Amino acid sequence: MKSRGFSRLFPEFSVFDMDSIKVCGIVICALSVLFMFKNLRSEYSLFIRIILTLGVAIVTTALIYPILSYVCEISSGTALEKHLPSLIKALGIAISVQITADICKDAGEDAIGSRIYLFGQAEILIISIPIIKSLLSHCGDLIK
Repeated sequence: MKSRGFSRLFPEFSVFDMDSIKVCGIVICALSVLFMFKNLRSEYSLFIRIILTLGVAIVTTALIYPILSYVCEISSGTALEKHLPSLIKALGIAISVQITADICKDAGEDAIGSRIYLFGQAEILIISIPIIKSLLSHCGDLIK
């Protein structure tokens, strides 16, 4: 049976052909282990949650990498090429902040998770300043 998922779009990355059904199955199995440990040894449940979250994040990163490579390839020679590293860095910050804030909230530290969001937003804003500056410059050139 032919694969209808990720490898059809990017055949060179067929190693990462993980259907969402497989990932969901793995997560459900890990959650059942988590619930068993929660009842038997509750002190280990947070570590299992962190490992599970990081595992899903690694699979997600593996799926995002070829897409980013493709975007880099098609943006070469365009005006976007200059700002693409900043955009990719902002995407990485957003994903890592989301994962970290979710781990904090799972640990019962909602306040810390909220501050992590604020930190990530501020850092993305700082990274975006050159892009905004360039955009305003181009808008000024169009008006003249």
